[in-house]
Amino acid sequence: MKLMFIGIFFASLVSFSTPAVSSEVVECYNCDHQAKIISWGMLNLKVGEKEHVTLVDIYNKNARSYEVTLSLTPTLPGMPDVPFVIYQLASTPSGISTMMTDLNRASNSLIAEAETKKIPETVISSPWEFVNCSYCRADVNDYLNNSLEGKIKTVEATAITIAQALNLINTSVPNEFEIALEAGGSILIELTVINSPIKLEVKIIRILDANNNEVEQNVTELNNMNVKAEIEAHIEDMNNYLNPLGYGVHMHSLIYSGGFYRGRVTVEGFDYK
Repeated sequence: MKLMFIGIFFASLVSFSTPAVSSEVVECYNCDHQAKIISWGMLNLKVGEKEHVTLVDIYNKNARSYEVTLSLTPTLPGMPDVPFVIYQLASTPSGISTMMTDLNRASNSLIAEAETKKIPETVISSPWEFVNCSYCRADVNDYLNNSLEGKIKTVEATAITIAQALNLINTSVPNEFEIALEAGGSILIELTVINSPIKLEVKIIRILDANNNEVEQNVTELNNMNVKAEIEAHIEDMNNYLNPLGYGVHMHSLIYSGGFYRGRVTVEGFDYK
């Protein structure tokens, strides 16, 4: 089913310096543009019909327009011609471009604010606390939701405005960036602003300690991993969290090389009673 035409709508929404472009708006939430355009053309166009189509992607915060035509290509004699879709990039209506600019501006402001933060030690005392931790993601989530509340609401309000104007369904806006830990190291996270209620949803992608060791959230994935530390105290901090789980680095097996103490996480000899 065809979606709404927006040429007249945008003429009343914004002032144009150039003539308005009438375009069919199609939601493309993190989708494959080529596949979406071909599918839309096959379902919505008659042979020889041409349409200006704008794919709006809230997930990636962009919109792209195409001129789309349904044509026929001849096949073997006696066989019916086969329909296929021809498409090429076209100008995006300025009203939609402005909306995407507003969304990117709000989203970038959220990222900039988040990157000035450090997760305090009262929330996460060490990167190694994340190992087999059932509360860490939720605690980080709560901290960021509380400290970034204003920016979160701005992003979601912008996304909702766009969705309502263009008859879109999905309004979740993800952003991926690195945020420092006050205890040392950092976490790479994906923050998605979601609706009902408006809040951040946190996905932890990667955790690094101060020595560039990647901290796995599942302890079994650390077995036989080589680690390094500038000072022995960093290995001891690691062991504080690993030993109760039956894993750890034997201090007597450390090798000092290239300015770092180096060892291996093992399961032998770490029965924690």
